[in-house]
Amino acid sequence: MRHPLRFILCILALLWANPYAQAAAEPPALNDHAALAGLHEAKGLFLINGNNPAQVARLLGVIAKTRKGLQAQKVTPRLIVVFIGPSVAFLTRDRRGIPYTEERAVADIQKEIGHLAAQGVRFQACGIALHGMDVSPGQLIGGVEAVGNGFISAIAYQEKGYALIPVN
Repeated sequence: MRHPLRFILCILALLWANPYAQAAAEPPALNDHAALAGLHEAKGLFLINGNNPAQVARLLGVIAKTRKGLQAQKVTPRLIVVFIGPSVAFLTRDRRGIPYTEERAVADIQKEIGHLAAQGVRFQACGIALHGMDVSPGQLIGGVEAVGNGFISAIAYQEKGYALIPVN
């Protein structure tokens, strides 16, 4: 071969101009069509029990993406988030007892709750956990409803067809 550089440039030009070669290089778009086939609505119940506010904030972000993904695939989301255990401490207006180093994550949690609540996601805080964390239901941020027992709420919503998604 007399001009290897010319040969390489020709091959590259053919690959660049060939739409099939480009399509093969791109990964296929991910979707949930098989799982969602035939569904018009999906009901999910997220049971959150965590003591790391940064982790809870990230989890709420994933719940937001889940809601958005369902809508993008033409399925109406019906989502409920139940906070149990120490996670209820992140839901107070005064943020009493929250260390300075966790303030930003708690603010992110509360902002995401406000955003999701405005889009129809329901939020509940377990009354037993509130009592255990010495939090009055009146101290909860807007958009969060205090319930008597988060486990009872979870059981009841499962009986109503909500799929339980336990997360920590």
